[in-house]
Amino acid sequence: MRIAISKTGNRVDGPGEGEEIAIYEVEDGRYKLVEVVENPAKYAKMARGAAALAEARRRGAQALIVSEIGPRGFEIAKVWGLKVYVYEGLVEEALARFVEGELKEAEGPTHHEHHHHGGHWRGVSEDEYALLLKYTPRGGIAADLGCGAGRLCEVLKDIASRVYCVDIDEEALKEVEKIGAPNLSILREDVLHTSIPGNSVDVVVMSNVFHDLADKKAAAAEVARILRQGGHVILIEHKPGSPFGPPSFLKMSPDDVRKYFKGFKEVEYQDLGHNYALVFQKA
Repeated sequence: MRIAISKTGNRVDGPGEGEEIAIYEVEDGRYKLVEVVENPAKYAKMARGAAALAEARRRGAQALIVSEIGPRGFEIAKVWGLKVYVYEGLVEEALARFVEGELKEAEGPTHHEHHHHGGHWRGVSEDEYALLLKYTPRGGIAADLGCGAGRLCEVLKDIASRVYCVDIDEEALKEVEKIGAPNLSILREDVLHTSIPGNSVDVVVMSNVFHDLADKKAAAAEVARILRQGGHVILIEHKPGSPFGPPSFLKMSPDDVRKYFKGFKEVEYQDLGHNYALVFQKA
């Protein structure tokens, strides 16, 4: 079994506070250090605990030992299948108790969040932020189709090694340029026909864009073309009946969206309040 420990120095720390994440292989009552990596929570603008959990998951961990964990982090761990163990003290002590079976799996968070759930950072909600962290491999390639002024590009640039920011609106792309990140590739193109190489992207994001496209079948085909095998597409749309977003006749229900992605595997639906997110994987 592979476990991750959030730590600062030689002490177990919280997922969003630890300076490093140590990965151990545990087998037959013994443990072996696999690697120690910098905790990406140090650089996350928000949802720091989610950043730490995403890194542990990417490193193959099935369990996590932390000194504390809030409701949002515990919820994400549960969704991702990560077992959570809580221990306050030295890393070596935590490991010894874990291999001896003395640590019990946490049944809930250790505390309530000090910030209000669903908060925003530059127009990106915590739930959206957590989705981007979950499905964007660190150092991978991302594409925001219909990026507008770069609301999500601002987040993706801190996770991916390259982000394609695609929009037909020249004025909106000027705002993306102001982000000033060297790993943003800004493309003034129709999202139905991009110059992005085929089978090259790990995650595609379309936020409140899909409903507005005249040829949705072509859009789904373009997503399939640029995604790598196993890659994900995150579609965010306003709920029908929401007072926000496009006119009611343009709003799409989840089932309206699903019919265009029948060739993909649906891996997640998430309620975002006035919006929802659907995540599909290229089979």
